[in-house]
Amino acid sequence: MTLAVQGMIFAVMLLLGVFLGLWTDLLRFVTRRCRKLITALLDLLFWAVVICLVFIVLINLNYLELRLYAFVSMGIGSLLYFRLLSSNILKFYDWAFATAVKVIEWFGRISRPLVLPLRSAAILLDGVNLLFLSIAAAVIMKIKDFVGPRQDIPPAA
Repeated sequence: MTLAVQGMIFAVMLLLGVFLGLWTDLLRFVTRRCRKLITALLDLLFWAVVICLVFIVLINLNYLELRLYAFVSMGIGSLLYFRLLSSNILKFYDWAFATAVKVIEWFGRISRPLVLPLRSAAILLDGVNLLFLSIAAAVIMKIKDFVGPRQDIPPAA
């Protein structure tokens, strides 16, 4: 294995460590108000996904040759993330969650006055549709009676 390939593996695993740090913070943000059982289940799911992700990356990079420097670089990437970016990312997660809640509440407030008129319009259109279909069915039945049986089909024996 050349030094360039090893350098690429080191860099990719470093970035994977940063990525795993991001996901760890997201998991920590999501589970901070959850019950212990839900937190434990989400932790198990998280680590199962992490193991699969590392496995897939290592298969694609170096045919799953387990080298110490790959895991060291992943650890360095996670360490760099937690030392340099984690606090800002958690603040971003707080802001994004609060903004999403405000947007959902805003849509709830503006849609509430529209519910009664839209529901009334739907009931009215449903009645008009039912009336139209009833008239169309009656007209089709009258046309069928007027035309009579089809002549191109031989009678049943």
